[in-house]
This record gives sequence, structure tokens and C-alpha cells, in this order.
Amino acid sequence: MAEGVAGPAGISTSYAMCVRYDGVEVDESYCDALTRPEPTHEFCTGRDCQPRWETSRWSECSRTCGEGSQYRTVRCWKMLAPGFDSSVYDDLCEAAGLARPMERKACKNKACGPQWELSEWSECSARCGAAGTMKREVRCSVEAPLCDESRRPSSERECTGPPCDRRWTASEWGPCSGSCGEGRMSRFIACRNLEGKVISSSQCDPATKPLAVHPCGDKNCPAHWLEQEWEQCDASCGRGVKTRLVLCVGLENGLYREYPEKRCETSPKPEEQAVCFRRPCSTWFTTSWSQCSKTCGAGVRLREVKCYQGEALAQGCDLAAKPEARQMCQLQPCPTEAPEDACEDKATANCVLVLKVKLCSHWYYRKACCWSCRLKSS
Repeated sequence: MAEGVAGPAGISTSYAMCVRYDGVEVDESYCDALTRPEPTHEFCTGRDCQPRWETSRWSECSRTCGEGSQYRTVRCWKMLAPGFDSSVYDDLCEAAGLARPMERKACKNKACGPQWELSEWSECSARCGAAGTMKREVRCSVEAPLCDESRRPSSERECTGPPCDRRWTASEWGPCSGSCGEGRMSRFIACRNLEGKVISSSQCDPATKPLAVHPCGDKNCPAHWLEQEWEQCDASCGRGVKTRLVLCVGLENGLYREYPEKRCETSPKPEEQAVCFRRPCSTWFTTSWSQCSKTCGAGVRLREVKCYQGEALAQGCDLAAKPEARQMCQLQPCPTEAPEDACEDKATANCVLVLKVKLCSHWYYRKACCWSCRLKSS
């Protein structure tokens, strides 16, 4: 990263420093001396010096295989007066119309080779309070024998159904659609928790589900077939079966009555099952998380997220349900001060001038002239 302290009045000098992948400055022996940029000199006087963006070198890729990210630090610098070159607020560079350099870019290394890929866990198979199982698909990113079977993640785990605070709720009845025998009134039935939030119907007891469709048309209506609404398709994708309840019912003095099925056999019973098809079976799969991009402080960790339809990569997965591919990671705080034994003045910093113009309070010069600043304050 180009950093610097001013030399003679009116000359702003920038020089290179060696920066680790997470933006922390390290000893120059870690960088290739042959690629070190030459120092730059700008001739200007005080307020006439334009602000400028300075960037560190790009970090290493956050992943050693597959797709990752590279990072660098970006700071605004300006010569505030002859002999005083300092980092300043970013607003100064932005106000000067300078486009801020990128701080992150994608990087790609060789393919990661065999690794286990996982789909999301299914809903717990149990209703409230009971024990059940959750399942997920586990697949190898290449041919199955190439993945380490001893490290294969589990595809099933035990779970307990949600708390028993689920209940059916029903809206008001809608208008009657026709005459006796054909007329229907409908209402909306939902499974809700105690907070009133609508949840999956599978979490309420189907045996106690209220009728969503009701006969109507006359105060007295003889027995006839009444079809309830179709339940959800039993497959989350691809081909499945949907079912509905078909009852033999009527009205007596305006009151709902159910009858044995033989009372309705004069007309054919409507279908109780039908084939259904939901979007093609495309599923999101994820690899395990990479290591954090930093060794201290806040960084990011990454994983691959792929959509498969069967064995082939596909585009048909639900984007709203796409798992996160990037996640913040917080490690122990980074040290703010250099260790005692590492405190020394940089050869490239004009520490005599730093002391003269009292710049030790500035974080950069306090570090660049650590030894001189510490002697001054002791």
C-alpha cells in the first residue's frame, strides 16, 4: 500500500508497504522485493495538493480452491500543508469527484475437487410435541467413490415436533354460489401458532380441520356429494398426488347434516385423488464454509451454492430459498498496538519531521515512528 510522510516542503512522497491478505501490515520480507513499486513524488504546495485514493495490494484469495474473494484497504490521503501528508476522511476524495477504487473482487482458483454437498434439512416429520426425523440429501461433487466416505455428513437427524400451540382458524363464510345441491359457501382455513402467524398445515391435526366448503341453496336440501378443497400436492417438486375430502351431506331446517355414502349413490362420487405436478425437482446444495478471511476482527467466510436437477446443474431452484453463500465471521479483536519488542521506526518515515510538527497523535505516524514517539512521550 502506498503510504507516506512528506519530505521537503511542497513534495509529497508515497512509498510501498507489505500488507497481509487481511489488510494487516507485515514485515517487508514477506513481499517480493522485485515487484516493489518505486516511490512517487508529487510537487505541490499546501492547499493546492489534491486528495487521492491509496490502496493496499490485493489480499490472497479467501479460498484456495473454487471461487472466493480478494480484499484490499482503500484510504483517502492529502497533503494538508508542506511537510504534512495525512490520511483524511473519505468525503474529501468523494467531494473531489474521485471514483473510489474497488475494495473487493472475485477470484477463482482451480476446482475444489471432491467434496460433500448438502441440501437443506427438511421439516420435522413429527407433529407437535412428538419425536420425528429431518432429512437432507448428501452428494459428492464428483463421482461418489472419490469423496471420503469416513467424513460423509449425516443425512438424517432426530427432531421434536413444534410446541403444541397450533390451531385451525377459519374466516367468515363467503356468499352462496347457487341453488340447492349445487350451491357452495367457502371460507379460508389456516393453521396458526399462538402469535397468530400462519404456519404449515401439516403442523395442525388433519382430523380436526374445519370444513372449508359448506352446502347451501335452501333451508332443506337433500343428500348430495360435497367436495372440499384439494390439499397441497404431497410432493414438494415433480410429480405427486393431491387428495380432497368428499362427503355425503345435506341441510335440514338450515342445519348441516352428514349422511352415509349410500344416500348419495344415485350420482357418481367425485374423485378424491388426482395427479399433481409442481415445478421440476431442482434443489439447492451447499459445501461446507471456508475459513474466515481474517485471523482477527470481522471477516467473511464463503461456501459454494449450486442448484441441481437430478445429477445436472440447473436453473430451476427457488431463488427466495437460496442459501447464503457469504457470512460474516467475528474472531478475537485485532491488537491495536504493536508488541513492545516490535516497536521501531520505519526507515522510510521522516521521524524527525514527525516529532517536529507533533504528529505522534496520528495513528499512522505513531506506528511508523513508534520508537521516536514512545521516547517523546516517556
